[in-house]
Amino acid sequence: MRILLAQNLIHLPSHGGANRSNRLLLERLAARGHSCEVVGPLTGALATVEAGRAVRALVERGAVVRSDDGETVVYTHRGVTVHAVRSPSLLPRTVRAVADRLRPDRTLVPGDDPGHLMLGAALAATPDRVVYLVHTIQQLPFGPGAFHPSEAGTRLVRRAARLVAVSDAAAAYLREHAGLAAEVVRPQVYGPGPFPHLGRAGQGAVTMVNPCGYKGISVLLGLADARPEVPFLAVPTWGADAADRAELARRPNVTVIPPVDDIDEVLSRTGVLLMPSLWDETFGYTCVEAMLRGVPVLASAVGGLLEAKLGVPGSLPVRPVTAYRREPGAARPEPVVPEQELGPWLAALDALLGDPAHYAEQSAASRSAALAFVDGLAPDAFERCLAEPLPSGAASGTPATPPATPPEAPLDRAAALRLLAARRRNAATTTTEE
Repeated sequence: MRILLAQNLIHLPSHGGANRSNRLLLERLAARGHSCEVVGPLTGALATVEAGRAVRALVERGAVVRSDDGETVVYTHRGVTVHAVRSPSLLPRTVRAVADRLRPDRTLVPGDDPGHLMLGAALAATPDRVVYLVHTIQQLPFGPGAFHPSEAGTRLVRRAARLVAVSDAAAAYLREHAGLAAEVVRPQVYGPGPFPHLGRAGQGAVTMVNPCGYKGISVLLGLADARPEVPFLAVPTWGADAADRAELARRPNVTVIPPVDDIDEVLSRTGVLLMPSLWDETFGYTCVEAMLRGVPVLASAVGGLLEAKLGVPGSLPVRPVTAYRREPGAARPEPVVPEQELGPWLAALDALLGDPAHYAEQSAASRSAALAFVDGLAPDAFERCLAEPLPSGAASGTPATPPATPPEAPLDRAAALRLLAARRRNAATTTTEE
């Protein structure tokens, strides 16, 4: 098959769950002999120095740069050809150009797509071959969790030939709030193993990846304040803003490290992983990755995180985010974070840190459940899903209503401006947005 991934996410490096999953899926398909190409942004920062740094980072990761015309960097990495553009405004045009040349059998569009920029471009270029990937519930244009509810965006989603969700929680959301059916394909993003056993009682820090308002940084900070003698480790990625980083820096028992490509570098320093998300998580790949290595996980009992815990104790209550403040020019709305009850989190953390027998029991249960889960994954399930014939004139079994006028991606300009502003704000603190 000829496969085009049109995403509003950076392909490499990939420190977020969605773009890492997409990258690994494409690499797997390329290794199986399929022709795979990607269109996406080059970097989270648009300044020339940041673009240059991004190109150097690609080479350091083993990418081979084929061309760079000042607008688009074309490179190959692990069998996948990537067209990385410097400006969001170039994304739709590049999707059309690559689609015209490649003539893909399937065009994959992740839902992490502000303004549905890529979905609109993909539907215009390959109207009957778009497969919509649901990684992040909040990026869907409908339902109570939507960052930017949009009837126009919902109509675009309905025009996709097939919807694929990475968890039961995401599929249920689609069904409940839009009447859409999705095939659940759980990506094999964990590697072949063997996985080192890293969980050791009394050793390592209490770690949180991507501490921010959405993910429950308030819980991390509260625990760090309540247990000043305990070392904490924070790994900011796409969600942490300047205020979050300042709060982390104020606490002497919190060490901040940059994101890395190899999760073992983080988990080897970790005794307990915190995942206190306050929004509806679609799943939780990092949860499973930690459990595979015998690292106990304390996670909020919300959305797909309940799935990711695989039935192992450690799912804890939170007061979830139910409202957002939408500021002009912001790429994402700011969550209105309710005050959290730390009692259950402190009790669970103290039990793991203070009782070696309890820690060993949770470590063993976590590792056993995660190994069984990964062993049960079908590595080529996504390939089989793509190979199935696509329905004609329908979206996942739901009749499609043809629009009266040619479809356009709604809010293209607004989305590009939001993305541009957010990337420029983040440029001072991180090389990439994802």
